[in-house]
Amino acid sequence: MKITKAALLIIALITVFSGCGRLKQVQQLTEKISGDRLYFCERYVATEIGEGTQFQSGKITVMLKLTKSIGVSEVDINITDLSSGNAVETVPFTVQPGWDYIHFDDVEFSNKGKFKVSCLKKDGTVIASNEVEII
Repeated sequence: MKITKAALLIIALITVFSGCGRLKQVQQLTEKISGDRLYFCERYVATEIGEGTQFQSGKITVMLKLTKSIGVSEVDINITDLSSGNAVETVPFTVQPGWDYIHFDDVEFSNKGKFKVSCLKKDGTVIASNEVEII
Protein backbone atom coordinates (compact mmCIF):
# COMPACT_ATOMS: atom_id res chain seq x y z
CA MET A 1 0.00 0.00 0.00
CA LYS A 2 2.85 2.41 0.86
CA ILE A 3 4.51 1.68 -2.48
CA THR A 4 1.28 2.39 -4.34
CA LYS A 5 0.83 5.70 -2.52
CA ALA A 6 4.43 6.69 -3.21
CA ALA A 7 4.09 5.78 -6.90
CA LEU A 8 0.88 7.78 -7.22
CA LEU A 9 2.51 10.74 -5.51
CA ILE A 10 5.47 10.58 -7.88
CA ILE A 11 3.21 10.34 -10.95
CA ALA A 12 1.15 13.28 -9.73
CA LEU A 13 4.28 15.38 -9.13
CA ILE A 14 5.66 14.56 -12.56
CA THR A 15 2.35 15.45 -14.21
CA VAL A 16 2.05 18.76 -12.36
CA PHE A 17 5.65 19.91 -12.72
CA SER A 18 6.41 18.66 -16.23
CA GLY A 19 3.95 21.18 -17.63
CA CYS A 20 5.72 23.89 -15.65
CA GLY A 21 9.18 23.07 -17.01
CA ARG A 22 10.36 21.67 -13.68
CA LEU A 23 10.84 18.05 -14.61
CA LYS A 24 14.45 18.02 -13.35
CA GLN A 25 13.29 19.17 -9.91
CA VAL A 26 10.69 16.42 -9.87
CA GLN A 27 13.33 13.85 -10.81
CA GLN A 28 15.54 15.04 -7.95
CA LEU A 29 12.59 14.89 -5.56
CA THR A 30 11.75 11.39 -6.80
CA GLU A 31 15.33 10.23 -6.13
CA LYS A 32 15.17 11.65 -2.61
CA ILE A 33 11.90 9.84 -1.91
CA SER A 34 12.33 6.48 -3.56
CA GLY A 35 15.81 5.32 -4.35
CA ASP A 36 19.56 5.30 -4.21
CA ARG A 37 21.04 8.75 -4.56
CA LEU A 38 24.51 10.05 -5.43
CA TYR A 39 24.97 13.78 -4.87
CA PHE A 40 27.62 16.38 -4.11
CA CYS A 41 28.60 18.85 -1.41
CA GLU A 42 31.56 21.04 -0.52
CA ARG A 43 32.33 18.87 2.51
CA TYR A 44 30.74 16.59 5.07
CA VAL A 45 31.00 17.28 8.80
CA ALA A 46 28.15 15.38 10.52
CA THR A 47 25.93 16.80 7.76
CA GLU A 48 26.31 18.01 4.17
CA ILE A 49 27.75 21.51 3.80
CA GLY A 50 27.17 23.31 0.51
CA GLU A 51 25.14 20.68 -1.36
CA GLY A 52 24.81 21.45 -5.06
CA THR A 53 25.53 20.52 -8.67
CA GLN A 54 27.99 23.31 -9.53
CA PHE A 55 31.36 23.78 -7.86
CA GLN A 56 34.66 25.55 -8.40
CA SER A 57 37.55 23.33 -9.45
CA GLY A 58 39.21 21.55 -6.57
CA LYS A 59 38.10 18.91 -4.11
CA ILE A 60 34.47 18.12 -3.33
CA THR A 61 32.68 15.40 -1.39
CA VAL A 62 30.61 12.79 -3.19
CA MET A 63 27.68 11.53 -1.10
CA LEU A 64 25.88 8.20 -1.51
CA LYS A 65 22.56 7.48 0.18
CA LEU A 66 21.19 3.98 -0.37
CA THR A 67 17.88 2.29 0.36
CA LYS A 68 19.76 -0.77 1.67
CA SER A 69 23.34 -1.49 2.71
CA ILE A 70 26.04 -1.41 0.06
CA GLY A 71 27.05 -5.05 0.56
CA VAL A 72 30.68 -4.73 -0.57
CA SER A 73 33.91 -3.52 0.99
CA GLU A 74 35.47 -1.78 -2.03
CA VAL A 75 33.99 0.61 -4.59
CA ASP A 76 35.24 3.00 -7.24
CA ILE A 77 34.15 6.56 -7.89
CA ASN A 78 34.34 6.88 -11.67
CA ILE A 79 34.44 10.34 -13.28
CA THR A 80 33.51 10.65 -16.97
CA ASP A 81 33.74 13.83 -19.06
CA LEU A 82 30.27 14.29 -20.58
CA SER A 83 31.53 16.21 -23.63
CA SER A 84 33.91 13.47 -24.77
CA GLY A 85 32.48 10.41 -23.03
CA ASN A 86 35.98 9.54 -21.80
CA ALA A 87 36.71 8.39 -18.28
CA VAL A 88 38.80 11.06 -16.55
CA GLU A 89 39.63 9.20 -13.35
CA THR A 90 38.63 6.24 -11.22
CA VAL A 91 39.21 6.64 -7.49
CA PRO A 92 39.08 3.52 -5.26
CA PHE A 93 37.51 3.64 -1.80
CA THR A 94 37.17 1.16 1.05
CA VAL A 95 33.73 1.00 2.69
CA GLN A 96 31.91 -1.20 5.18
CA PRO A 97 29.40 -3.68 3.66
CA GLY A 98 26.71 -2.62 6.17
CA TRP A 99 26.84 1.08 5.28
CA ASP A 100 23.93 2.75 3.49
CA TYR A 101 25.05 6.39 3.87
CA ILE A 102 28.59 7.12 2.68
CA HIS A 103 30.70 10.21 2.04
CA PHE A 104 33.70 10.08 -0.28
CA ASP A 105 35.87 13.02 0.73
CA ASP A 106 38.34 15.01 -1.36
CA VAL A 107 37.39 13.84 -4.86
CA GLU A 108 39.51 16.05 -7.11
CA PHE A 109 38.10 17.98 -10.09
CA SER A 110 40.92 20.02 -11.64
CA ASN A 111 39.30 20.79 -15.00
CA LYS A 112 36.16 22.75 -15.82
CA GLY A 113 33.27 21.00 -17.53
CA LYS A 114 30.32 18.71 -16.96
CA PHE A 115 31.00 15.27 -15.55
CA LYS A 116 29.08 12.10 -14.83
CA VAL A 117 30.12 10.64 -11.49
CA SER A 118 29.28 7.01 -10.74
CA CYS A 119 29.82 4.79 -7.75
CA LEU A 120 30.72 1.32 -9.02
CA LYS A 121 31.20 -2.06 -7.46
CA LYS A 122 34.50 -3.71 -8.43
CA ASP A 123 32.63 -5.88 -10.98
CA GLY A 124 31.50 -2.71 -12.79
CA THR A 125 27.92 -2.66 -11.48
CA VAL A 126 26.68 0.92 -11.15
CA ILE A 127 25.33 1.61 -7.67
CA ALA A 128 24.27 5.21 -8.42
CA SER A 129 25.35 8.12 -10.59
CA ASN A 130 24.70 11.82 -11.10
CA GLU A 131 26.10 14.80 -12.99
CA VAL A 132 28.16 17.69 -11.66
CA GLU A 133 29.44 20.86 -13.32
CA ILE A 134 32.84 22.33 -12.49
CA ILE A 135 32.97 26.06 -13.24
